[in-house]
Amino acid sequence: MIHSMTGFGSATAEVGGGRFTVTTRSVNHRYLEVSVALPRDLAPLEIRIKQIIQAELKRGRVEVQVRSQIEAGRGMRVIAAHPLIADLVSQLRRIGVAHALHGDVVLSDIVRFPGALQVVEDDSGLDDTAVTEVLGVVTSAVNALAQMRREEGHRLEPALLEILAAIADGARTIESLWASEAEARHAGLRERVDALVGELGFEDGRLYQEVVRLADRGDVAEEIQRLRSHVAQARERIVEGGSCGKPLDFLAQELNREANTIGSKSQSAAVTQSVVGLKSEIERFREQVQNVE
Repeated sequence: MIHSMTGFGSATAEVGGGRFTVTTRSVNHRYLEVSVALPRDLAPLEIRIKQIIQAELKRGRVEVQVRSQIEAGRGMRVIAAHPLIADLVSQLRRIGVAHALHGDVVLSDIVRFPGALQVVEDDSGLDDTAVTEVLGVVTSAVNALAQMRREEGHRLEPALLEILAAIADGARTIESLWASEAEARHAGLRERVDALVGELGFEDGRLYQEVVRLADRGDVAEEIQRLRSHVAQARERIVEGGSCGKPLDFLAQELNREANTIGSKSQSAAVTQSVVGLKSEIERFREQVQNVE
């Protein structure tokens, strides 16, 4: 089964007194490009999260966001600036003595002084068990993303096979039209050869080369055969599944190249019209393939 590069996944769990939510989304991209947004205290996990994604996905631009809701007071602590407080108490007492002020320094005097107490984040981080659980939430979200990509690929596969069938039909139509117009082309070729002999007086060697060139220009058998071969290879890749987006994109380019060559050789309105239809189907195929992993 082929996989799409478009998808979304999420997972939520309670970990160590906090609630962690992970969301993942991906779109098509030539390679695998991973972007991770984490709370500051989880920044060390970025590499491990990328490894989880790389083990599951092969292509696409993937965005991962981890949000945490920590219970009130968790992860915070109060620090007392003891040297500052000691100096503050000493200075207040000196002021009292110097100015004959009554009363000693009390705790409320210290608490009100800026900088005496500070609330800071606890940098101890998550313990090993909590880290494992958070990474488990990430894995669940990535698995949900991968599942959606598989489901999208399942829906995309028959559409691609249908387009390939249309391309094969277009090739058969062009082959049939080309064969039906063969006599007219041969008559035109004979006229051109007679003109070359009568008007330009070519030597036999040069005349032979010109006839070969004109005959080759009037034949599309090789292009039709290559079209069929590319269609067959594309079908095989799709049926095999897996990460086949790049080979399918290459085959789409080759299909377009053969269609262009046939178009350049065509001097028939009917063939030219069929080539336009063929190129339209090939472009549809190319557009759809852009989203295959």
